[in-house]
Amino acid sequence: MLLAASVFISANAQATEPLLVVATGGRIGVFKYGSSDPAATAFWHRTPHQLGGPVAEMQIGFMNWFLNYSVEYDNENDVTIEHAWLERALDGQVVPITFDGSRELIMPAASTEPFWPADPIDSSVWTGGVPQKDEIFWLHIKGSMPSGGKVCQGNPTGYSGSRFIVYNPANGPGTIDFSGTVPSISGQSARTRGLPVVFLGRYTDPGHLAVIGIGDSILDGSGDASSSYSSVSGFGYFNRAAVDSEGKNTIATFNLTRHGAAAGTWNTAVRQRPFLQYANVVVEEYGTNDLGSTGGGSVSTIQSRLENIWTLCRNAGVQHILRAQLLPRAESTDSWATKENQTPNNGWGDGGKRDELNAFFDASVTNGKIDMVVQMLDAVSDPTDSHVWLTNGSAKFLNTDSTHLNSNGNATIAPILRTALLSLTVDAPEPTYGGWAESIDWGAADSSPAADPNSDGVINAMAYALDISPLNPPQTGDLPYAVFDEDTSSGLWLKFIFRESSTAQDLVYSCLSSTELSSGWVNLIADGINVIEETLDTDPDGDGSAVLKQIKINLVSFGDTRRFVKLDISL
Repeated sequence: MLLAASVFISANAQATEPLLVVATGGRIGVFKYGSSDPAATAFWHRTPHQLGGPVAEMQIGFMNWFLNYSVEYDNENDVTIEHAWLERALDGQVVPITFDGSRELIMPAASTEPFWPADPIDSSVWTGGVPQKDEIFWLHIKGSMPSGGKVCQGNPTGYSGSRFIVYNPANGPGTIDFSGTVPSISGQSARTRGLPVVFLGRYTDPGHLAVIGIGDSILDGSGDASSSYSSVSGFGYFNRAAVDSEGKNTIATFNLTRHGAAAGTWNTAVRQRPFLQYANVVVEEYGTNDLGSTGGGSVSTIQSRLENIWTLCRNAGVQHILRAQLLPRAESTDSWATKENQTPNNGWGDGGKRDELNAFFDASVTNGKIDMVVQMLDAVSDPTDSHVWLTNGSAKFLNTDSTHLNSNGNATIAPILRTALLSLTVDAPEPTYGGWAESIDWGAADSSPAADPNSDGVINAMAYALDISPLNPPQTGDLPYAVFDEDTSSGLWLKFIFRESSTAQDLVYSCLSSTELSSGWVNLIADGINVIEETLDTDPDGDGSAVLKQIKINLVSFGDTRRFVKLDISL
C-alpha cells in the first residue's frame, strides 16, 4: 500500500537577502561645518534617495566623521539626532526612524564607528505596499550640536527639495514627522551639503546592483555642477550613471570618494573598509593623486596600493570590481580649445606612467584581480592622442581644468559607466519556489506554496518539486507511484518511482516508509543492497528540468507483508 507524498513548508521558505546599499544619495563626510553664531545649534536635513529595487526593509546609517583628503578625522563633539523620519514621495506617508526604539541618537565624538545604524524599517509598515524600484524616499533629520560645535557634511543638497540648514532652535517651528520641504527659519544658514548617511536595506529578491564608488575628485564629481543639479542621483559621472536619461531604472550607489584622496589612505582606513560588505559591485578610480600632477608617483607603489584595495573588496564579498581608466592630465594655453595648445603633464604623456597604469589595469582583468576596465578614455580624449583632452574649438569643452571633467564631460562618461554596470550579473538567483511561481501566469489563482488552485489534490509546492503544472491536471507518470517486482533475485521488491526537479535549490527530498499509515515513518537510506536508489531517466521531458528516480526496497529483507512509502518534500 502507498501514500504518495507529503510536504513540509518552512515558515522561512523565502530567503532573506543580505543587507546592501539599496538607494542613491549616500555619501561619507568630506568636511565639517559650524556656525559663527553660538546660538545656532540646531540643524535640519532633507535629501532624496531613489531605490534600486523593491525592498523588504530599509535601514539608515548616520556618521560623525569625515575624510579630509587622505585622513579620516573624528568630529570633536557629539552630534545628536533628535528626530528623523522617512517620507514616501508616492503618497506622502511618514514613518519615524528609531534607534533601539528611541527617537534620539547621540553620536559621540572621537569614535571609530563607521556609522550608527537606525532600527530596520520593515516594508509592511508602508500602506502603499512594498516600496518598488525607482521610488523616492525623502530622509528628514532634525538634530543638534553643542554651542560652538560642528557637524559633518556629506550628502549634497543641490536637488530641488533638498535642504540642510543650521539655525537657532528658538526660531524653529518644532514640527516633526511631516511630509514636504524644510521651512525657512529666521537666521538660518543654508548649506550645499547635509549629513553623511548611508541608505541600506534588504531587497525582496536577489539580482539588484549595490554599487560603491571608491576614488578621488574625478569619481567624486569635482568640476560638475554641485550646488544645483537636476538628477535625483546627484552630480559627477558615478552618480549620474545611477539613472537613465529619464531619471529611472535606478542603480543603488554610495560614494566613498573624496576630492584630493589617494589610494594610500586605505592602508590605515578603519571607517571606510566596513562599507565594502554592503556592495556587490565596486567602481575604483584612484591614481590621479597617487601619480601626481608632475608624475612623481611610483608606478609599483600605486599598483601595490590598488591591489590592496581590490583584495579588501574581494575579502568583503564584492562580486565585481570595475576599474576606471586614468584620463588626460594636460595644461593648455587656450583654455583647452584646441589640441595643439595642450601639453601633457610629466608622466602623463605618451609611454609615460599613466599609460603604464592603464596597461596594468587591463592586465589585472586578465589575471582575475579585477573584472572590467571601463573604457571611458576615448570618449573624452583626442582621437589621435589620448593624452590630451578632446576639443571642439570652444574653451573647456569637456574639462574644467587640466585634470577634472566639467558637467559636459561627466555627462559624456556617465552612460559608459552605466552600460558597464548594467552588463553585470550579481547575486545570480538560485532556482527557488519564488522564482518558479513568478514564471507562471496564475491569473486569479492562489500562488502560495500550500494552495491547490485546481483542486486536484496536488498543492503548489508539490507541483514545484515534481516539476509539473500547478494549474493543469497531472498526467500519467507525473505523480509518484509504486510497482511490485517479483522477477529480481532476493525476493519481492517494491519500486517507488517519482519525479524530481533538476533545478530547484530550496528543496529537500526524502523517501519515508512505515508499516503503519498513522505512525512510524522513517527515512529510507539507500545502502545499495536492500534499499537502492537509481535514476531511470535523466531528462524525461527533454528540457533538462526534471529527472525520473526510483527507490527499490527489498521487502523480504524487512520481513514485511506490507509497507507504506511516501515522498516527503521540505521547502
